[in-house]
Amino acid sequence: MTRVLSLVIALPIVMIFIAPSVASNVLLPGGTFLDDDGNIHEGAIEAVAAEGITRGCNPPANDLYCPGSTVSRGEMAAFLGRALDLPAASKDYFTDDEGSIFESDVNRIAEAGITKGCDPPDNNLFCPQGDVTRGQMAAFLVRAFGLTDDGGGDLFVDDNESIFEADIDRLGTAGVTKGCNPPTNDRFCPADPVLRDQMASFLTRALGLTPMTPEPRPVLALTTVASGLSQPLFLTAPAGDSRLFIIEREGRIRIVEDGALLAIPFLDISALTSTSGERGLLGLAFHPDYDGNGRFFIYYASDGACDEHETVVAEYSVSASDPNVADPLGETLLSVKQPTCVHEGGTLAFGPGGNLFIGIGDGGWAYDANGNAQNKETLLGAILRIDVDFGEPYSVPSDNPYVGQSGRDEIFAMGFRNPWRFSIDGDTIYVGDVGQTSREEINIFSATEPGLNFGWPRFEGTLCVSDRVESETTCDSAGMVFPVIEHAAPDSDSITGGYVYRGSTLGMEGHYFYGDFSDGYIRSALIVDGVALFQQDWTSTLGTQTGLVSFGVDGFGELYVMNLFNGTVQKLIPDP
Repeated sequence: MTRVLSLVIALPIVMIFIAPSVASNVLLPGGTFLDDDGNIHEGAIEAVAAEGITRGCNPPANDLYCPGSTVSRGEMAAFLGRALDLPAASKDYFTDDEGSIFESDVNRIAEAGITKGCDPPDNNLFCPQGDVTRGQMAAFLVRAFGLTDDGGGDLFVDDNESIFEADIDRLGTAGVTKGCNPPTNDRFCPADPVLRDQMASFLTRALGLTPMTPEPRPVLALTTVASGLSQPLFLTAPAGDSRLFIIEREGRIRIVEDGALLAIPFLDISALTSTSGERGLLGLAFHPDYDGNGRFFIYYASDGACDEHETVVAEYSVSASDPNVADPLGETLLSVKQPTCVHEGGTLAFGPGGNLFIGIGDGGWAYDANGNAQNKETLLGAILRIDVDFGEPYSVPSDNPYVGQSGRDEIFAMGFRNPWRFSIDGDTIYVGDVGQTSREEINIFSATEPGLNFGWPRFEGTLCVSDRVESETTCDSAGMVFPVIEHAAPDSDSITGGYVYRGSTLGMEGHYFYGDFSDGYIRSALIVDGVALFQQDWTSTLGTQTGLVSFGVDGFGELYVMNLFNGTVQKLIPDP
């Protein structure tokens, strides 16, 4: 939702946690790395990645390979050490590699006799940061793979003066090199530096690996499925249901059936809510057994003065006579007094165990002026978890963190500013938390791990802002959980949390999509072990979607985009 105060824009992504290897038994469309699409060596790059020989070039994400970058002698040591699975060395061979991240690799290839150093005749230096020339590489590979046949020699016309001529001929005879000037290939270019993509091909041939060519990376488009809506805020559907249920902010739930927007609303609570500030009908969730019991739940901000209204979670049911119309009489389950008309939150989602999760903002104003997000005695600035199948009107799971002690029983996690759209994928919660002036963040955590604290207002993302907060006097991060994806101003302004794609048409299985209300971008990332990999900005193909207020998912896992400004709902589709 939009920020009322201090709107800014943002900068590059900062990622927290340690990245895994990108090697995988499953080759995703587009491949392991984002920067080698169309490269003639891409198949070889994928082959060495699958073997764990390369881990990428941009830790901790390692979703880039840097194919056009030169290979340093230290990197060459790492490539060969992994390719040959060399054991640890028994001693330190060189004096100039202390502190290098490749020191152990350098010692391993020295002990295996693959390198003799870089300063003959002493050879007590390795020069780990120096670029590897193609001639040097020939020597490394000949020693590493025990190549002896030179095929009679003189395979290339430009290496006659090179000290590596014999090694180059052995490499050529073994089929590891084809030369450097296709299609003639009568030259080897021994003094040229080796590039990372070339290195992948050399190793693939030397090891006898099969190049792996990935399917093309998906290209996406948007198609309009509904228009003429009044401030559409959300879309959802029961699992397996072909209808689309769309929230209009003024208080109506509309249905799209067989491609047509039905004239009669499924539910109309416009008399109960207001659209002043950031209020309205904000959230909708169908009970996991909706087909059997017809129950669904809504989240709205009540009418009345800003400092007197309430956040309300209510239960409704489908009518007995018409599946496209709800019974207009509902029951309030939970109401929370709000001090202002901003930072309303508004998402409902069912998670593990059939529990209902509820996202509520801190109630405003700037820097949580009322001190709610770190206050366990209020439900503001928190994700709540309740059981709507037992109790009157609900019960609370016994492992909620403050059950039986100081604090509100309903709280599951705290320390949020304005969780504007969260979703649950299996056992994992993805929360887009709108920042104040400096950071926009995506927090990702287990839906079965209660009691986490996400830091607001002491921290805005990873940035300590306690000097601007009356209730906070420290930058102590003990017990705080930081975001997996963070955007700093001016790269992002008002984040809109999204969904992990679980549909069947986009070729983006498992990728998390999110966006920005003000800047209008749509981005995606594959989250692996708490790290955002394969981060992609889709603006070049999907355009700028200013007013992107929410994502939605239909009954089959396909993904939609709501635009508050132009009244449209669009579906993400493969580019036709």
